[in-house]
Amino acid sequence: MTTTAPPPGADPAAPADPHAGMQAHIDQAQRLYREWTQLLPRLHAAQADWQRGAEIMRALGHFYFDGDYMRCHTALEAGAPLRLDTPGEHSVMAEDTLWNAFHEQQTLAWQRLRAAIDVLDRPDGAPAPHEPGDA
Repeated sequence: MTTTAPPPGADPAAPADPHAGMQAHIDQAQRLYREWTQLLPRLHAAQADWQRGAEIMRALGHFYFDGDYMRCHTALEAGAPLRLDTPGEHSVMAEDTLWNAFHEQQTLAWQRLRAAIDVLDRPDGAPAPHEPGDA
């Protein structure tokens, strides 16, 4: 490690740059903020995707729980010539396909909720941001 002599009249025991640590903290915070600003559009897109996923699962829930699934299942068992071809995915008429999808959605929802609560609770003591519309 190379050291430089302090300027004339300065205390030789004092650090060469008392602001070096501050600058490192600012630089790190700036890098994190830059990363956040780059991530933010993807977070917004993910929120839109999540909302679309919720709409899809509501529609699938209506199909499964409101009787359509059972009527189709009964017709298939009776030999109805219903087409069940799927392009590389499980058929919605397979025994556990939709049930597993509902479970996956619920698992993801709990993970998102817990992550949101962690942000809102701010266990690190940082102040929570104001709600939109707060003065």
